[in-house]
Amino acid sequence: MEDRGETTAFAVVQSLTGWWELAGLDSAVRDEAVNWLADETPEKAPSATTIAAAAKKLAEQPAAPSIVWPMDVMMLREMVQSGAPLPGNAYGPVRFAPIGPHICEVMVISDLPDILDAQEMQVSGNASLLHRMLAAVGVDSANTFRTWLATTIPSTGEVPERDLRELAAFMLHQIKLIRPKAIVILGSSACMALLGEELMNARAELRNINHDGLNIPTLTTFHPRTLIAQPATKKQAWKDLQMFAKRAVQ
Repeated sequence: MEDRGETTAFAVVQSLTGWWELAGLDSAVRDEAVNWLADETPEKAPSATTIAAAAKKLAEQPAAPSIVWPMDVMMLREMVQSGAPLPGNAYGPVRFAPIGPHICEVMVISDLPDILDAQEMQVSGNASLLHRMLAAVGVDSANTFRTWLATTIPSTGEVPERDLRELAAFMLHQIKLIRPKAIVILGSSACMALLGEELMNARAELRNINHDGLNIPTLTTFHPRTLIAQPATKKQAWKDLQMFAKRAVQ
């Protein structure tokens, strides 16, 4: 009981001393006066600029793969078909692996696997139109590597915008495996994912994809399904292909 009384007394003395120090009576002179009626100053909230900068930095961080990504094209196809948790491989029950030779000059990238031939996928004439587009500039589509951001088809028929960063990271990995001399990007979603630009801006000139020591001339143009739905865009797509033929196809 005696020790407890001493502890309580000591706490009271400390408390009183603290009050006297705040009042400035523990010394002859005090540098700063204390406003006894003022509220405690709240911590300064971060500005909108600071929050935006932090969000941008977080968004720029590369997506961490959940599994080891394939080290060659054969492994890539096997992992897609087996249902491995690769980006874009879980939107639907049917999976479509990339097609074409793993050594090629031109790589064609779509958002969805709807540029497959009719016997591989029951779609509109996207594949046959793509064949004609490439043939018009001297490229045999059979010798191209054709791939897509999503190896399965979402129920909405569109690649979720929230997944574009992860899908782009995996596509860059595929580009590193193929190492093509030129790339053709089809449609706005694939364009935004890989170039970070709107289609109508990106298609104005050839761009370059720079990744892991590669610097590859890249054309962005309308997806065949857009050309079928909006025939007026075919003239613009033809100009895009002519530019590609002059500067990227030899």
